[in-house]
Amino acid sequence: MKNLLFLVLLIITSTIASKAQDKIYRNNGNIIKARVIEVGAAEIKYKNFDTVDNLIYVLETDRIKKIVFADGTVKTFENNYKDIERYAGQSNKAIKINFFAPLYGYTEISYEKSTGVGKGYEFSLGIIGMGKSSTLSYYNLTSNEVKRGQFGFFVSGGYKFGKLPDFILFGKTRPSHLMQGAYLKPILYLGNYSENIIVDKGGSGIEVGKQNVTFGALQLEIGKQWIFGEKLVLDIYYGFGYGVDNKKDTYQYYYNNTLQYNDLSAFNYANSRLGRSPGVSFTFGVKLGLLIK
Repeated sequence: MKNLLFLVLLIITSTIASKAQDKIYRNNGNIIKARVIEVGAAEIKYKNFDTVDNLIYVLETDRIKKIVFADGTVKTFENNYKDIERYAGQSNKAIKINFFAPLYGYTEISYEKSTGVGKGYEFSLGIIGMGKSSTLSYYNLTSNEVKRGQFGFFVSGGYKFGKLPDFILFGKTRPSHLMQGAYLKPILYLGNYSENIIVDKGGSGIEVGKQNVTFGALQLEIGKQWIFGEKLVLDIYYGFGYGVDNKKDTYQYYYNNTLQYNDLSAFNYANSRLGRSPGVSFTFGVKLGLLIK
């Protein structure tokens, strides 16, 4: 009789204990039987229910779908990186320069402002001629050279649609900076510049002339931006779209009294066109900058 009573009590105790466990539902589909000790903003602490090792385990909340507690209470976890409060006190503006632009004959300065988590706008001003000027070579009885001598301006503007800013370190994902992350940016370019050209007039010799170029492009730029030490900005991007311009080749010549030139491609400093205008337009750049208040 005593043995039977002990067995009944053991069954009842086991039943109650089995119902007293918490269940952690992970995003990968696994279910952990646990005794949850602490629930924080970024991680939880728990003990395994089925073991007696008394070890405390830690699990990041972004890996958890929900916790069902022993009393039936349900705690759900969602990616709350969109909460603007997480980024309180961070700078939401930046001034950047196109790092390699001077090597290609221009200087570009950009201003970016974040208007919220994963969104913002960016405007740029380009000064064509503020950088390296390449050399045009031609032969007119003797070998001669002339600088391209480009000069002009362009502006651009676009709106950024960013992926939620994150930073992965040692397998843990943490929100980082409001302006960090991958992005898509529809952008419009408009510009005008002049540059030297070589004109071969046949029997009349070769002359150095000028051409005036107006260009525009509508593109989609894809990039990723990093923030270092709440001060430095690194932005790497590439883009493609459609461009239109009236640019001719820098070498032109007359044939049967008709001016001949190649217009199958064009380098317009801010972007490059492939194919006759209007044609496919490309950009690529690396921008460095500083966060500002």
